[in-house]
Amino acid sequence: IAAAASFGRPRLLPHAARACVARHRAAAMEEAAADWSFLDAAYLITCPDDDGSNPRLDRVLPLLRQVGLGDLVEVRSFERDDADRIRGCYSSHISVLQEAQRRVEGKRECNILVLEDNIDVSPRLSSDTLAAVREYVTDPAAGPRDMVHLAYIMYVPGLRVERTSDARERIVRLLCTPDSVLGTTAYLVTRSGLDALLAEHARHGYSHGDAIPNVMARLFPESRYAASPMPFHRAAGIKSLVNAQLDNLRAILFLPTFYTAWERLLVGSGLSTNVLFPALVGSFAVTAVASTGSLVSALLAEARGEDVNLLLPAASALIAIPSLIVIFYGLALAPKPQTAAAPRESLSEGRP
Repeated sequence: IAAAASFGRPRLLPHAARACVARHRAAAMEEAAADWSFLDAAYLITCPDDDGSNPRLDRVLPLLRQVGLGDLVEVRSFERDDADRIRGCYSSHISVLQEAQRRVEGKRECNILVLEDNIDVSPRLSSDTLAAVREYVTDPAAGPRDMVHLAYIMYVPGLRVERTSDARERIVRLLCTPDSVLGTTAYLVTRSGLDALLAEHARHGYSHGDAIPNVMARLFPESRYAASPMPFHRAAGIKSLVNAQLDNLRAILFLPTFYTAWERLLVGSGLSTNVLFPALVGSFAVTAVASTGSLVSALLAEARGEDVNLLLPAASALIAIPSLIVIFYGLALAPKPQTAAAPRESLSEGRP
């Protein structure tokens, strides 16, 4: 795993591209060591290998030190739940949240940071963004917010990213449906979010197949926010302990080139992924058909001895067709829409 991870960069990147990404990441981390004193607690969830080694932890600790979190984060190790990996992930997050709740007992407000050992640093990390997060979560006039994501998965249904205000241009609101499963790589949870999550757990406990990001999506459809641009992201080359069938897709979609472009599109357009995904698929389909037709026509013309340029139609086809394959591969492996959301969601109504 450690060799494949290489600080979150899969081996499919050429050496020059890996070096470029590494330089941008190093420069970003150098300027972005932040003031994390507003945190009441910070936890890093990790799962050692069966032999006791932990290459995932060995990879991530130097990254956290470089952004000023090395001395603040408390590592919490959990055994892998091979009988139910989703339950294992759920239980680890509930465990650290319960510990945090005990620690901040009696405090009216709190900010708890939870990280997973699959975290990576975004090349768009900046001290200004981290300062904006600090100012936002410590501002009593900022309004109700349950969670602030420092990393989130954007390739999900029903997600719309809304700008908050000109004064808070680096903070965006995440408007979600129950299927907007944003992940748990890096998030801040406030007093209200902490109490709501643990109250939901006290009511229901774990239900088979109901991951902790699903619970968050149901509880907080309009009260989650995020740093913009994201300072962190889920590493592309780290194997998943929950749904490994998506690892090959993550190795492509979680590359900085892809997720930063998608993030710009989501934030800039303000459109839901339910609109952007079909539009993207349609554009690639049209391009694939048109470029394939142009390529066939050019090949026939060349066979007749005509002087034609094959480069443009060939390049278009080589981009559009693999992109369509990646999209449909992802759709085929995507989790089915939630069907049990409504009755559980109603239990959180009336929550402050």
